[in-house]
Amino acid sequence: MAKKKEEIVLVDQNVIENSMEDVLHNSMIPYAEYVIMDRALPRVEDGLKPVQRRILYTMLELGITPDKPYRKSARIVGDCLGKYHPHGDTSVYDAMVRMAQDFNMRMTLVSGHGNFGSIDGDSAAAMRYTEARLTPLAMELLRDLDKDTVKFNLNFDDTLKEPDVLPGRFPNLLVNGASGIAVGLATNIPPHNLGEVIEGVCAYISNPKITLGEMMKIIKGPDFPSGGYLIVGEELEKAYATGRGKVTMRSKITIENVDGDKKNIVITELPYQVNKAALLQKILELKENKKEELASVADIVDESDRKGMRAVIKLKKDANVDAILPILLKYSDLECTFGINMVAIANGKPKQMGLLEIIGYYVEYQREVVLKRTKYELNSAKERCHILEGLVIAVTNIDEVIKIIKNAENTTAARQSLRERFSLSEKQAQAILDLRLARISKLETFKLEEELKNLRALIEKLTAIVDSKKLQMNIVKTELNEIKKQYKSERQTVIVQGDEDASISKFDDSIPVEPTVIALSSSHNFKRVTEKNYNMTAKEISSSTGKNDVFVELIKAKTNEALLVFTNLGNCHRLNIWEIPECKLKEKGNPLKNLTAHAQQGEVPICVIKVGEEFPTGNMLFFTKDGLVKKTDFAEYNMMRPVFQAIKLKEGDKLIKMFFDGGDERTTLCFVTKEGICLNAQRDDIPVQGRVSVGVKGIQLNSGDEVVGVELIDDEGEIVIGTTDGNFKRVISAFLEPSARYRKGVKVCELTNGEYISYLSYVKEPYDFAVELDDGSFVSINTEMVTIKARPKAGSQLKAIKDKFMKNNGISCETLSEAVMLRI
Repeated sequence: MAKKKEEIVLVDQNVIENSMEDVLHNSMIPYAEYVIMDRALPRVEDGLKPVQRRILYTMLELGITPDKPYRKSARIVGDCLGKYHPHGDTSVYDAMVRMAQDFNMRMTLVSGHGNFGSIDGDSAAAMRYTEARLTPLAMELLRDLDKDTVKFNLNFDDTLKEPDVLPGRFPNLLVNGASGIAVGLATNIPPHNLGEVIEGVCAYISNPKITLGEMMKIIKGPDFPSGGYLIVGEELEKAYATGRGKVTMRSKITIENVDGDKKNIVITELPYQVNKAALLQKILELKENKKEELASVADIVDESDRKGMRAVIKLKKDANVDAILPILLKYSDLECTFGINMVAIANGKPKQMGLLEIIGYYVEYQREVVLKRTKYELNSAKERCHILEGLVIAVTNIDEVIKIIKNAENTTAARQSLRERFSLSEKQAQAILDLRLARISKLETFKLEEELKNLRALIEKLTAIVDSKKLQMNIVKTELNEIKKQYKSERQTVIVQGDEDASISKFDDSIPVEPTVIALSSSHNFKRVTEKNYNMTAKEISSSTGKNDVFVELIKAKTNEALLVFTNLGNCHRLNIWEIPECKLKEKGNPLKNLTAHAQQGEVPICVIKVGEEFPTGNMLFFTKDGLVKKTDFAEYNMMRPVFQAIKLKEGDKLIKMFFDGGDERTTLCFVTKEGICLNAQRDDIPVQGRVSVGVKGIQLNSGDEVVGVELIDDEGEIVIGTTDGNFKRVISAFLEPSARYRKGVKVCELTNGEYISYLSYVKEPYDFAVELDDGSFVSINTEMVTIKARPKAGSQLKAIKDKFMKNNGISCETLSEAVMLRI
């Protein structure tokens, strides 16, 4: 069909008259296409909008990788603006800031240094004040970019090239989600859990015909960085099937008893992208507007700090919480909806897709990335192999090669003569001419032959991958699993099916008060068992050798009480005992990270204290591996926050020991270090300090040394010392002369090369302790079995260990307290 000719009427020299149909067609459609394709919508392959992709690529070009120092944000924005994204600097900076906000991104791609905004709606500081660099996970999006895996095109002024899409080695579109408004189109993809999404992608690779129901058993639903509850019902399956649907998000709310007859509504997690400050302001307005329904609200306080969120709605005496909560959920953003609209650029055009379709596009793209990378590596290997074959010929016939080069008139003639004599290519001949004389030794010749042999094996392997789609898919799966293992994070959002499942925790009389036993194992797992189960199985457990069955803490408690868990990172986590999952004493139990969302990587319990109706009184002593000691009134830890700072630690320092100050002035502080130094320090000049203080110096350490144990001792009894080589000794405490603190101390145990002190305890009455061996099992040792030796003498290996593990070449002892065999 012939194209309709445009009718343009020239009214006068400066005015052109044209029909509205032609103006809209020639102007609006190109504009809409630009906004859709190059601004507002992400691509299904890497999950990034153009501005995000350009920022990451700019940072890679500038070398601002995770192992390099931070660089000024203004430098990054300027480079991106001038090279690839010729729009306002605000749009570039805002996009970079968002990629650094852990309350917006499930897995951040930019590591920000400075003020990058807050969940209260505070904006980031100006770009001249902040700094940034790429996160390790962002490097996975950029990995293999230099191996011809993606297409590059010219930038806006045709002076540079930029990638059309990034290799995207993990499914970023689903992990971090996306939101954007284009012309006639919009997208709103929720973030998901990285581990779940990768498991889902791997399941799709294993079975491309997997059903949506089977996939949703793996990818359970969105996982928002702000946590909270997600009420899905049947809407989520519809959204995953069609790409459009709606789910309900609800805050995590706890009801706390205060002063006996008053209650507080505590908000610790919010729906995704809800502004906390605006939410509290809205609740305050509701209190003023709905005076009758919310008359019992006394005050609204934001107690959030850098350790976590805590917004408190304080209620008056005898307030009806069950009547107040529905009003707050209905009229404020404590509960709101998320409209899922999964639209992205696929095959060069915008498309609304379901979950399986997005995964299908991503898997095929990753296969292409692996194929292109393999072809690049294969060509590089073949080129290197070709050069090596020439070099091997040269070194094999080195005398003749030298003669040819020596007799040639110039380099060109030498190159031509070598080609004719040995049937070489021009590249091979040039490589021979460039060969250093040091490379013709026998060792270097052997290295060339070995490299050639390895290259031929590599070429064979790469050729097999290029020829096999199955091998390509296996590589995609293997590399995704490696990313999952390295960057896996626990789910933040709890998925429930209905309103009744989104429970609101209450600390009131509805909690059944039952006797229970809390056990903390040597592998740092918590177990809550009934008193009956404990009494039935404790004797059997005490004689077993399972690693999870050796306990460092056993606490008799009630379900309506709480635990204060002090950790090696200097934090204090408050755990409600009734919320710890009940299990049997023989079961594995739960690590701290499963009991609280605030636990950090590598954070383990050091001391666990039960708190009930009456809070413990007295001073607490804290000790760190760098030799610091801090004394603090325990009343300062009477807080209802789920986590707060217990001690301020310097960089690299860790909390290693805690106990109540007994008040007996005869006792001294016995420090023992890794290198066998002991200081018996007086404690009469340790001041009482605040909760977040650093403390004072307890022992002066040598370079590279650290404290492994501290005990309160007097001039009766002995200290028991164990080493990493399984040697033990007792030293009479009366022989350890007390001195002022912050001294270097004296040698308490002779150590062999590579041997360190790993265990310290104090004994007046004999007790059993446990020694962990290399095979992960334990052997029970009584302190009477340990020989008393003079202070500087070396320890000796115990007969009980030798008899049980004679065939072991090495024996290791981990630091366990004297409470490991404690029975209630």
